Amino acid sequence: MRGSLAVLSLVSVFAMAVLSGGCAGGGEGERRAEQRTDARQKAEPKRNERRPAREDGARRRARTDSDQKNRALVWVAVEGGDQIALVDVVAGKVVARLRAAGGPHNVTVAEDGVAAAALYASDRLALARPGGARFVELGGSPHDVKSTGRVFVVANEGALRLDIVAGGEHVASVPLAGEPHDLAIAPGGRLAWVTLNGSDELAVVDLRARRVVRYVPTGRRPHDVLFAPDGTLWATDWEGPVHVFDRRGNLRAEVELGEESHHLAFTPDGREAWVTDHAAKRVFVVDATRAELLAALPVPGAPHHVAITPDGKLAAVADHERGTVVVYDVERRSRLGTIEVGPGPHGVWSVPAEAGS
Repeated sequence: MRGSLAVLSLVSVFAMAVLSGGCAGGGEGERRAEQRTDARQKAEPKRNERRPAREDGARRRARTDSDQKNRALVWVAVEGGDQIALVDVVAGKVVARLRAAGGPHNVTVAEDGVAAAALYASDRLALARPGGARFVELGGSPHDVKSTGRVFVVANEGALRLDIVAGGEHVASVPLAGEPHDLAIAPGGRLAWVTLNGSDELAVVDLRARRVVRYVPTGRRPHDVLFAPDGTLWATDWEGPVHVFDRRGNLRAEVELGEESHHLAFTPDGREAWVTDHAAKRVFVVDATRAELLAALPVPGAPHHVAITPDGKLAAVADHERGTVVVYDVERRSRLGTIEVGPGPHGVWSVPAEAGS
């Protein structure tokens, strides 16, 4: 009997040792062990389970392209840092950063995803993709740049002309009667409308014929210009309001805003215009169909350019004073957050959805 009890005691001790060994090191160590086990189980298919086929190159590229197009990307000219940055405003981070010495000022993006930045403190234009940048010598001092198709049109303030860049080369120039400041490409891509420093006139340039068609007096102080989806031309004013012109340059409406309306962008459906005013530290939301002020949104620092994402959901505002891009919910007109990009961000432009950068 004593022998049987001794055997039972030894068996019990052995069982307790096995059980205690299995539970030792609980908490985080146990969770890590379980995670490793789970990982092995996921990585090692069961005997009767078929191993999944490897993803082929075409399918992987298609998935990557889809991921890229689901992002909301904007290019930002970080003027004080001599950089241009590609920013994912949904993820809230910079995804690419390129050196561009010469004070990148205004920026745009062509239909194929190539970004162009006017290097205002130099005589060059930067052409950029996430993998790198190249530079086009223009002379003068380029201030603004817009695209039509894959062609870039540059307002060369120092040289008193528009410069045309195609295929990465400076291919033509159109002399102007004054210093070009900002420009807009009319629907169809043939005409450029240009504001001139110290003048109330807008220069209308035929980009195919490469000549000035006419100068349109406005009786105002136009600063930046942009065509709305409905074909009307909107112009900000150094003295505060925003003006609406028809395609012939006739004034159709104006909206009083703040102190010095700066730059603007439209929602894709054309219903709203978002206008920055860095003196008033506001972004104004305007009903673009009725030309009526809807809201005035505060900006922490000094807003310069604004861009609306292709889906119309987000607005990105360059805060030149604080080195950030401020992101707003367009529908709710509320600030979502800020993204640090570097000193003195100025221009900002959305990457077209079809470009997929």
